[in-house]
Amino acid sequence: MKTVQILEKEDIVEGTDWCRPLQLCTMNGGHSDYMSYRSQYSGRPENNVKWAPVNKIFGAGWLGCSVESINNHLQKYEFVRGDIPKSHILTEDDY
Repeated sequence: MKTVQILEKEDIVEGTDWCRPLQLCTMNGGHSDYMSYRSQYSGRPENNVKWAPVNKIFGAGWLGCSVESINNHLQKYEFVRGDIPKSHILTEDDY
């Protein structure tokens, strides 16, 4: 058994935490059937359902912000801290 902590809205996000989006976004503002799994701007993962390290998804400017702040300015994410099972972690091969 592994133990993780689910971060709540007032918790501060650290680069070593894990995140995943709570919604998947199609291309062209939702007017397309196509999904992109790598951002065309940053090259970072998007539209993934596995856990990814926060420091691989968000730039340094978002580290140290609260969950609520991130979710109010970007799409909604859920965040956890702890030992994620390897089979649930997003790898470079996944996207």
